[in-house]
Amino acid sequence: MFSFALSLNARAASASVVVEIDAAAERVVDPRSARRLVPLELSDVAVPAGSGVRGAPVLFFRVLGRADGSLRVELWERGEYHGARTLSGAGANPQLVARRVALAAAELGRRLARKREAQLARDERLRRSREARAKEQRERTQDGPIALRSELALAASPGKLWLFGQRLDGELSLRGPLRLDVGGELWAGSLTPDLRTELEGVSLGPAYRLALTRELDLDLGLQAAALLMQVPKARLLDGLVDQNSSWSARLAAAARLELGLSRQLRAVVGVEAGSLLRAVPYSTASAFERLGGFWWSGSLGVVFTPPR
Repeated sequence: MFSFALSLNARAASASVVVEIDAAAERVVDPRSARRLVPLELSDVAVPAGSGVRGAPVLFFRVLGRADGSLRVELWERGEYHGARTLSGAGANPQLVARRVALAAAELGRRLARKREAQLARDERLRRSREARAKEQRERTQDGPIALRSELALAASPGKLWLFGQRLDGELSLRGPLRLDVGGELWAGSLTPDLRTELEGVSLGPAYRLALTRELDLDLGLQAAALLMQVPKARLLDGLVDQNSSWSARLAAAARLELGLSRQLRAVVGVEAGSLLRAVPYSTASAFERLGGFWWSGSLGVVFTPPR
């Protein structure tokens, strides 16, 4: 058994060719011609190295003889099998058979080159896709795992209550864009007709952030709140004379547009609509009223996400 090695030219990516011909094959093929013709036929075949592989590829061709006079030409590279061709050599001129071996080897080399080029093109597309996603994530405002949202808001229960206040919410990431918001709020305003009113509350509820563009998100939430109400000048509250404090509850859905200003900061504009779940009766000097029903609010604020 003999072997022969030759470096291809630069056009073939500096690959090396090794031709091994066993004793059975030497009976039907001219070994010297085969070793000379195989590298020549592969001189215009550039086989890229495999992904993540350093150094020039080494194409290892095995020419094996069979009992029926046929030949099997196999291509191996770095211990990996890359196909074979079977040739008929019985009764043919050994130099002609060497030419057929060289053509078969060149076809196997071209197949490997096409396979490697397709693989490298896929790897390059995946690499660019990963880099694009990573760049987009770096440029997008950071999501979670925790954030603080501070808002100034105007709220009303039409015809009954007008309020101006502030909210502070903690945003706790749960899974992906789903999170839990926990917050507190403080309001000041007036009850109809002219009763100074203060509300304090705590809230809890789920929220979900949808990415509209790289800079703009739509934030959707559902929130339940418990409210403590102070009405210092009410003559009657909750049916009790000289009572000036009571409580209520609110269930509301919110939608917010969030504009990314930096990696850690978003500007927020939002609206909220819902209902006061517990009606609170009260009276003034001239009338008996009941606070409850529809609730809405609008807000402006910022979301700050601490760097990880």
